[in-house]
Parts: sequence; structure tokens; C-alpha cells
Amino acid sequence: MTSINPKVIDELRALQNSGSPGFLVELIELFLREAATHVSTLRESLDRRDARTFERSAHTLKGSCGNLGAQAMSRICADLQAAGQDADWDRAAALLTGLEQEFRTVRIELESEKGRA
Repeated sequence: MTSINPKVIDELRALQNSGSPGFLVELIELFLREAATHVSTLRESLDRRDARTFERSAHTLKGSCGNLGAQAMSRICADLQAAGQDADWDRAAALLTGLEQEFRTVRIELESEKGRA
């Protein structure tokens, strides 16, 4: 089972083939940079118990994940957003560990996809 929905990648590749060479690689690189920043922000805001920043970062990352087909990551972000809203820091910590693990898998799959783009 893959962490990236291949249908989403195929749709993005079709956009690239219709006149935007390098589009998919650029999109993947942007996602990986921004996702790493959001994961770091989530960790920092968890440590500070900053619910607003935590919730906002989870929400933004959720959308980015969905746009690139990282569906499991997007679902974890939705749960993180809810944990932030509830200031449920124990749940948030456990979910964040899962997000970090899933992001490692997503990164590997997207790096591989860059090589095919």
C-alpha cells in the first residue's frame, strides 16, 4: 500500500504534460519543504502548548497533503487539528509522532516520483 494516491499523481502529471514541464517536480519539492516546516511548527507549538498555531499549521498541512494525494497524512492532520482545538496535548503528541512517521514514508515515495517525472 502506498502513502501517495497514484490517481492524484497521474492527474498532476497530466497537467505537466499539457505544457508545464517540470511542474510535478516543482510541486513535490515545494510540498516537501513546506511540509517539513509545518511538521517542525507543529512540534514547536506542541511543546509551547500554543493551540492556535498548532491548529492553524495542522489545517494548512492537511490541505497541502490532500492536494498531493498524501491521504493518510491529511487524515492525521485533521485529527491533529481537532486535538489542537481541544487542547488535548497527550493525543496531539501521539498523533504528531504518527504524522512524522507517515511523512518519512511520503517523502520517500515523492522523491522516487520525482525521478520518474
